[in-house]
Amino acid sequence: MQRLWDLLRRWPFAALALLTALQTVGTLSSRALWFSDEVRYADAYAGLLRGKWLVLNLNGVAYPDKPPLYFWLLRGLDLLTGLADPVVFFLGAAVSGLLVLYATLAWAKALRLPEESGLLAGLLLLTTLFFAGLLHYSRMDLLFAALIIAAQAAFCVAFRTPASSGEGTSRRGRFAALALFLAALATLTKGPLGLLFPVFTTLVFLAWRGRAREFFRREMLPGLLVLLAVVFSWVVAAYCIEGAGFLRKIFYEQIFQRATKTFHHAEPWYFYCIAFPPCWLPWMLAPVALPVRRLLQGPFWRGLLAGRKNATPESDARAWLWISALSGLGLLSLLSGKVVVYLLPQLPPLALLLALALRDASLPWRRLWIAAALLFFALAAALSQGARFLPVPITPEGDLPGAYAVAAGFAACGLGLLALRKQDPRHILLALALLTAAWVQPAGRVLAPGLDAIMSPKPQALLLKSFAEQGYMPVAHDIYQGIYSYYFGGPIFETARFNALDALVAEQDIVLVIKKKKWDAWPQRPEHIIKVYEQWLAGQSYYVAISRKDGSLRPLPCDPRRACVAQP
Repeated sequence: MQRLWDLLRRWPFAALALLTALQTVGTLSSRALWFSDEVRYADAYAGLLRGKWLVLNLNGVAYPDKPPLYFWLLRGLDLLTGLADPVVFFLGAAVSGLLVLYATLAWAKALRLPEESGLLAGLLLLTTLFFAGLLHYSRMDLLFAALIIAAQAAFCVAFRTPASSGEGTSRRGRFAALALFLAALATLTKGPLGLLFPVFTTLVFLAWRGRAREFFRREMLPGLLVLLAVVFSWVVAAYCIEGAGFLRKIFYEQIFQRATKTFHHAEPWYFYCIAFPPCWLPWMLAPVALPVRRLLQGPFWRGLLAGRKNATPESDARAWLWISALSGLGLLSLLSGKVVVYLLPQLPPLALLLALALRDASLPWRRLWIAAALLFFALAAALSQGARFLPVPITPEGDLPGAYAVAAGFAACGLGLLALRKQDPRHILLALALLTAAWVQPAGRVLAPGLDAIMSPKPQALLLKSFAEQGYMPVAHDIYQGIYSYYFGGPIFETARFNALDALVAEQDIVLVIKKKKWDAWPQRPEHIIKVYEQWLAGQSYYVAISRKDGSLRPLPCDPRRACVAQP
C-alpha cells in the first residue's frame, strides 16, 4: 500500500482523476434524467443548441434563474468528446467534481500546507457519501464550488503576507485579479454567492488578523475592473437581447427575493444545522477522535485570541479554513431560500482541516475508523430492506433493483475500515477511496436506473409526445416550468389557473398532465376527460389525461397507471 501511496503522492492530479473515473466510468448513460432540476437544465441546454446560448431558454421562454457558464462547459465537453446529451450532462457532473478536487489541491498549496494535505483532502471528499452521489447528478453546483474554492486559493496567495514592497504589491494585484476573475465566473455559473463566498471569507480573515484595510487598497482596482467587465458584459448582453424586464427578474425575483423572502425553498435559519451533518458523513463522525473538550476550556480561546496577530503560517491556514467553513455556513443561514446542495463549498475546507488533523498520530483515530465502519454496516442493513421504504412498487415483484449489490459495497467499506483500523490513515483513506466504487458503481448502474420509475418524468413526457403526434395539444397544469420539455422535444403549453384550463378543454383536443391533488380539486372537471396514465413522482401522484372538445372520448379499458391507447 505504501508503494501505491508514494506513486499517487507524486502525481496527485492524475491520482484524483483516476479515482474519480473509477466512480463514474460506465454510469454516464445508465439512467434517465430526474425531476426536477436535471430535466429543466437539460431543456435549457437543448435551447442552447438551438441558438439560445447567451440568455438561456426554458420551455421556449427566457430563463432568468441561471446564468449560462455551466451550459457552455457542457457544450465544450460535447464538442471535445462527441458525447451528445444526455450523456454529456453526467460527464459534466464528473468533470465538475474533479475540478473541485483540483481546486482543493490548489488551495492546499496556496496555504502552504504539508505536501500530502491536498491529496488527503481529495480522498476525504471522494469518500464522502454526499460528494460521491453528486458526481452522478447533473447540476452546476460542483462547478460553482470549484470556482469558489479556486477564488479563495487565489485570495490566499494575494494576502499571504502584508504587501510591503513593490514586488509584493504587484503579486497581490495579480492574484487578487485572478481571484475576482474566478469569482466572476462563479457568479456566471449560479449567481452572486459565487462572489460573496470568497470575498466575505477573505474580509473576515483579514479582520481577524487586523488587516482588513488591505482589501480596499488601490492594488485591488484591476481585479475589480476584471470582475465588472466579466459580469456586466453578460448583463448588458442580456439586456440587449431580452430587455429591462428580464433584468428585473434576475436582480429582484431571483436575487433579492430569494435572499430576503423567497417564493421557493423557504426554510428557517437553523435549516443547515440539521441538513449539514448528513452531508459530511462519514467524516461527521471525526469528533469521536478529536479533542473536542478543548473548545469548552477558557485557555484555548484566550490563546487563540492572543495569537491571532502573530500566528504561524499553519495557524493562519487553519484560521482561513475555519473561517471559510463557518462564515459560509452563516452566510447561507441568513438567506431565505435554502437548499442542501448549497453546502458544497463548505466541504473542501473541512476536508483540508481533517487532513491536517490526521497528521497527529497521538489522536485515537481508530475510534473514527470503527465508527465509520459501523455507519457503513448500518447503511448496508438499511439498504438491504430498501424496497420496504419505497412509496410505491417500482417493479412487478416489488423489489429494489441493485439494493443488495449496493448494500454489499457498503459492507465492504465497513469491513475494509475494520481490517485496516490500525494502519496509517493515508493507507486507510486510499483503501476506502478504492472500496467506494464497490457501492457507487452498482448504485449508478442498477439502483438509480431502477428509481427512474419514481424519479423521472420521462414516461409522462413521451406519452404527451405520442398523443401530440395524434393531434392533441399538450398541456401541463400548475407544474414546475419546463419539466417535460426536454423529453417532449419542445415547449409545452403551461397553465396555472383552472379557468384557463377550462377554456382549453372547451376549445381544443388536449392531452393534459396534472397533479392528482389538482385533479381532485378541479371544481368543474369535465366528465369526458379520461385518465390514461398515473405515475408517482418525487413525492406525489401525477395523471396524464386526454379530452376531446366534442366530448366523444370513451373510457379506456385498461389500468390508468399504465400507458393506454385512446379509443375514438
